[in-house]
Amino acid sequence: MANMTLDGLEKAIHQSVPRRSRVNFVRYADDFIITGKSKALLEQNILPAVKQFLAERGLQLSEEKTKITYIKHGFTFLGQTFRKHGNTLHITPAKQGVLALIRNVGNTIRKYTSAPMMILIKKLNEILRGWANYHRHVVSSQTFKRVDSYVYEQLWRMLRRRHSNKSKKWLFKKYWKTIDMVRVFAIKVKLKDKLKFFQLCKLVTIKIRRHRKIKADANPYLPEYGRYFWERRHNKEAKLWPELTARKILACQKMR
Repeated sequence: MANMTLDGLEKAIHQSVPRRSRVNFVRYADDFIITGKSKALLEQNILPAVKQFLAERGLQLSEEKTKITYIKHGFTFLGQTFRKHGNTLHITPAKQGVLALIRNVGNTIRKYTSAPMMILIKKLNEILRGWANYHRHVVSSQTFKRVDSYVYEQLWRMLRRRHSNKSKKWLFKKYWKTIDMVRVFAIKVKLKDKLKFFQLCKLVTIKIRRHRKIKADANPYLPEYGRYFWERRHNKEAKLWPELTARKILACQKMR
């Protein structure tokens, strides 16, 4: 319903400012961002236009969620923080979202402390994979590393309580395995006379995939770009750059 109610908002915004003003509108469901050349333009032209547009439809802006800020100070949208450093725009997982993830992981580990280890691994994988797949297209390698460290610390603390009479060496041998030169939390369980391997998702091993921007001169109405837009619609790989792991990205940053 919100999608239909907000139809026409972009047009109203552009009509509220002088022609050729540098104003952009990005919307997802009932959340949206409006960027403008100056704070005065946003406050004096765009904000009143948005309020009027919503008022005509029986709606009003949320004072709590509405914010006018400079791009260098950053803002959060759909769980990610947008901030410009010099001429480069950095998009990172929002701090609030990372803290919520950490709380969720900690609560899950405590809740399933006495449960079979494969159930705990399954529950944690559901949480970690879903969150990481959402943020894998932005600058998230440092955050992935931080979350991995937290998960390791919480699991280690839980295991020390669970096996209070066992040595550190025994715990490492039983619960940590080396796979593709990466140390991961994993166990082997016998189910129906078959050995099954359960491995905890480690975020630094998840591939970071950057989105490819649409070519500046590409026009969907010109026949010479027909194939280009067909590829972007039907081939997911055409929208993404080659795969990089968070570890490789960290290595590249150090080399610079």
